[in-house]
Amino acid sequence: MKIKTNNMQQTLEHLYNILENESKVVYVRFGDGDFNIMSNTSRCIEHAHSPELERELLESFEIDHPQYVKGAMLNEPTFNGIDLQPRNQQENNTIINFIQNKFKVDLFTIYSHVLFTYACVHQQDIFLDFLNTFIRPKKKMFVGSVDKESMEKLVGKIDYYVKIPVADVHEQSKFEGAYYSIDEWYPKVLEHIDDVDVVLPTAGMAGRVLCKRLWNLDKPIHVIELGSIVDAVIGKKSRSWISRAGDFIKPLLIGE
Repeated sequence: MKIKTNNMQQTLEHLYNILENESKVVYVRFGDGDFNIMSNTSRCIEHAHSPELERELLESFEIDHPQYVKGAMLNEPTFNGIDLQPRNQQENNTIINFIQNKFKVDLFTIYSHVLFTYACVHQQDIFLDFLNTFIRPKKKMFVGSVDKESMEKLVGKIDYYVKIPVADVHEQSKFEGAYYSIDEWYPKVLEHIDDVDVVLPTAGMAGRVLCKRLWNLDKPIHVIELGSIVDAVIGKKSRSWISRAGDFIKPLLIGE
């Protein structure tokens, strides 16, 4: 198997091309925790392992289509909130080996995982152009735990808001997450899916599952994962890169 990786610029150009020309597009971002669950080798801080979550993540990751754009931290630097750092090669090779052993295709195409997080700090004109072109003017649905009013400062008017539970830690260090309540909130997504142009999932691994399910519905919608940027909108330092980046979010917000 050959793995083709696309850097930030290549990913951005591809996204602009398909978002401008195709009615059905998904940009989904897989982190290291997703691979821990998919390979059942370790837990993730926000989601407990289950056979069902493992299966649905694998189904999401194996979708092979140029309009299903999979971002993953593979053969690209990491972003620490200040600058780009070389990827840990042992972790990188572990993911490569997993992909090569698990999926039987001739060519596996991966796109940038750090595009939005890097651009929102160091290339804000690019990030704002993306928001103003593909998200803010569109009729949209937001799926996440950040409150609607705060999110509208970043993405513009939210026509339909689907709230998910915040990841929590229960007794005996068992980590739960939004996937384990998906039967409660997913029907709310379906209720208005025909009334929007864009869906913005910010639900961790449950977001990857949602991307897969929406793709399989074969609806003319764009599904775009923005990632942990949304936490910065409310000052939540859920990732170390947000803490290091400082007060970067204000120039990106409407009315600030």
